[in-house]
Amino acid sequence: MKSTVRVRGKRWLFESVAVLVVATFGVNAAVPDARAATIADHTTLSTPAAKAKPSPKPKAAPKAESYQERQDRIALSTTPLFPTPATPWPGTAERTPGQSPKPHDEPETQCVSGEFATLGVIYESIVQSALPGLPPQVRDAVLAQHPRIKAEMERITVSTLALSEHPRTLGASDDDPSTKYRSPQSQAIVSGLLKIRDGKQNEAIPVANITLSQAVESAWLYFFLGVLAPARLVVETAPSVVDLRGAVIPELGFPSYSMLLSVGFAVFRMGVTQLYSTISESILDNCMARVTPEQKALAGKASEDVVYDIPIHPIIAGIADQLALADSETCTPIGDLTLARIVNRVSDSAQQQAPNAAAKRNIQAQTKQVLRHMKSVRIPHHLIPADPADWSTVGTMASYIGGAIPYVGGAPLDILIGLGHNLGEGADLAETVPLTELTVTKSLTAAYFAYHLSVHLFTEIGSALVEPIPVGDTLLISPFRIVGNALRLPLTYGLVTYHDVVRSMCLREDDTTGTGLGAEKDKRSPAPSSSTAPPSSTARSSSIRPSTPRRQTVGR
Repeated sequence: MKSTVRVRGKRWLFESVAVLVVATFGVNAAVPDARAATIADHTTLSTPAAKAKPSPKPKAAPKAESYQERQDRIALSTTPLFPTPATPWPGTAERTPGQSPKPHDEPETQCVSGEFATLGVIYESIVQSALPGLPPQVRDAVLAQHPRIKAEMERITVSTLALSEHPRTLGASDDDPSTKYRSPQSQAIVSGLLKIRDGKQNEAIPVANITLSQAVESAWLYFFLGVLAPARLVVETAPSVVDLRGAVIPELGFPSYSMLLSVGFAVFRMGVTQLYSTISESILDNCMARVTPEQKALAGKASEDVVYDIPIHPIIAGIADQLALADSETCTPIGDLTLARIVNRVSDSAQQQAPNAAAKRNIQAQTKQVLRHMKSVRIPHHLIPADPADWSTVGTMASYIGGAIPYVGGAPLDILIGLGHNLGEGADLAETVPLTELTVTKSLTAAYFAYHLSVHLFTEIGSALVEPIPVGDTLLISPFRIVGNALRLPLTYGLVTYHDVVRSMCLREDDTTGTGLGAEKDKRSPAPSSSTAPPSSTARSSSIRPSTPRRQTVGR
């Protein structure tokens, strides 16, 4: 009897898996952006003889709020999340906690988001707001420690390269690619490259000057690298080391503890990521505190007394000098450039470094030959599944949870979701383009899925041929699955991160505004230069560094 129930249960499981896969593919193809689709027009059904009305033209998507528009909107707010602590009256050393100052003594303040609300301001606000409700003994202790804590916050510094910056705090709008194609590690790389380009890599930021946005983004970065990423590796490797094949419902033979672990962690990862995203966007869209012009100027400001000595490799510095933050209107992302453009650019760089005219002519000839061969090769580019970063919410959830499905979860399911997205966008899967017209994004996405599928086949076929090795009573080691998990690390944290970076940045020579800043122009708005070429290191440093010499240097 138990055998019959188990067989029926497993049959039901595989039928459910098949339905899930087909449904995911169909939904992603039909509604790629996860918005509701109208099934039928009830008016048309009830009056079939009525003359059909022409379908209205789809409304154009509203233009995203610009950087300055967001700052102006927030400045009009009147209810900050952290109330501004009232300042002491002039001529008085102290005032009674909770007592409001005279109106004419209030400094002029402005509502700002987490981009300009510093940890010093937030700390002061929390302390002053909490003082009236504290017992006298606790209040005295807090007031006694308050000056020392403030002094320590101003004394302790952090390297600017250790702080991650949200693209919107750099000048990007919601419709710019850097706000969509980002992960914790790629965002840190993008902001780090821009700081290196501007000669800021040695700056030391006092803790009091760190902004709330910088604190949230950096905390998420280190939580991801120190907790979430290692936990994901442990969860994915655990079934290959510990025997988790046992079923929660023994009579049915499923679900296994391995599946519950995988699905549970996927849901947890999605939940934590969504929580971070909500907090990150909220502190940039709302008033966090009211600050004076002097306090606003201190947001993210480097120390004038401390400077770090962080050597940057010339290759990295050279790359950074050529990059800017991509802008959807004025600076095309590197990911949207064609392979022909990349080949020509590499050729031009090689020709500039050629030792003589003969070598230069040889490079030109080789470039023409390569481009000719590339043009003769045609690629069905819509058969390359869509980049997972472009999937709908439905597709992403299906990939997360469906990864726990035996055999089908992972690369096969992801490929179906990606192709479904292409079909939903109205793509012709038979359309071909020359290799020269294939974009960088399409090329990297093709490499991603090729590697993803290769590792999947290696893992599944190897595990089918080699039985897990029992060690003791609880360990059941599956060599191919352990190796497969290790092989996925360069894909998950290497290629994907690199892809996000090239989709978030553009070449300074492509900036049509002439500033060479891309989306950063909306924040800094310098006068356009006569050339888009990157400035020299000396000129760049002199335009950014304060004239006051630094007195203390922190060694390597």
